[in-house]
Amino acid sequence: MHRVQIFLSTVSAEFRSYRDTLRHDLTRPNVSVAVQEDFIVTGSETLDMLDDTIRQCDAVIHLVGDMTGALAQAPSLTLIRSRYPDLGEKLPPLAPFLQPGAPALSYTQWEAWLALYHGKPLVIAAPEDGAPRDKDYKRMPEQRAAQQAHLQRLAEVERYPGIRFASPERLAVEVLRSKLQDILALAGPAKKLIHLAYPSLGKLFKGREAMLEALRTRLTNAPAAGASAIVGCALHGLGGVGKTRLAVEYAWRHVEDYTALLLVGADGPDTLQRNLAALCAPAQLDLPEHQVTEEAAQLGAVLAGLQRNPGWLLIADNVDTEAAAQAVEALLPQLPGGHVLITSRLANWSGGVAALPLDVLQEAAAVEFLLARTEARRRKQADDAAQARTLAGELGGLALALEQASAYIAQCRLSLAGYLAQWRGQRDKVLA
Repeated sequence: MHRVQIFLSTVSAEFRSYRDTLRHDLTRPNVSVAVQEDFIVTGSETLDMLDDTIRQCDAVIHLVGDMTGALAQAPSLTLIRSRYPDLGEKLPPLAPFLQPGAPALSYTQWEAWLALYHGKPLVIAAPEDGAPRDKDYKRMPEQRAAQQAHLQRLAEVERYPGIRFASPERLAVEVLRSKLQDILALAGPAKKLIHLAYPSLGKLFKGREAMLEALRTRLTNAPAAGASAIVGCALHGLGGVGKTRLAVEYAWRHVEDYTALLLVGADGPDTLQRNLAALCAPAQLDLPEHQVTEEAAQLGAVLAGLQRNPGWLLIADNVDTEAAAQAVEALLPQLPGGHVLITSRLANWSGGVAALPLDVLQEAAAVEFLLARTEARRRKQADDAAQARTLAGELGGLALALEQASAYIAQCRLSLAGYLAQWRGQRDKVLA
């Protein structure tokens, strides 16, 4: 299996926390991430060692902010110029800086140019206005101007910032969604945690295509909740309408789009906390805190783990009380970098949660489901389509009722007409 090496280029004083978060999220078996501090010494060796590392890597991620970092020393530049005499010809915007006495470029700027010279994929990322910086950041107009000029020179060879970021978590998410995906795929799939209530229905999932598309739009395009990257999306409706099933089918439909698929029951604040804390377990997130007994410590570890590893989907299921809803909304700011999907009978949510009402199945979809779900085991009769339509109407299009009826028909090998007769004879008893 191919081993992937990535070089992460940035000025530590400005973006150390961003770099560390991104390095953690990218590193896995067969994927290693190098940064300047791994090997820099001093003087003429620095650019030489950077060049050797970049030549051997598979891609370079280049964060461009306001600070240039240290400038490359003249002896180091002389070595690179003699090693690659065609550097200025191959990269014309670089030519003026190869002349004796020319202004010096910084090491991080050179990292981008060396990546281009060696034909390495270059992912350029720049901060959004107002993105926080690390504690050693200093805003110096001359360095900021130099960085803007650096971006302009990269634009001359048609290299532009493909990523804009406002937080370390957002940067990690966008990098994982960038063209780097294809390179990471060379190392083989990362272990993906899937903790859902049940498997997909596949072709038996009927009548919800429009809802799935609407849900995807809400989750990916809605504004972030508060200052974080989280998007809350609530599916609300009466019991048995199929809220949990829709959430689970959405998860399976987009399994390749998420780093993990998680479902926790959340019918009360205590249940929510307990189920989230349980994700520490070795079979789930496998966090060291699974060995401790304090639930609060486990919960904190899970939240921190999700923050460090963005790109997940978390389904908070059966949030049907005001207390449960308040507990879920209180957690949203602590869950940046993923999607939270809430299933609930409640319709009133804060502005940070986009509510999406879910209705019963339309008659055509309900009939199609009944016929497909019982196809292999029901006693078939000529009027099955008509009987399925009648049964769908009597069950009100409720997804849970349709599934229960279909399971009973299949188990007892009944005809649709036979089930209808039993249903009508015991309807009041069953509903009670």
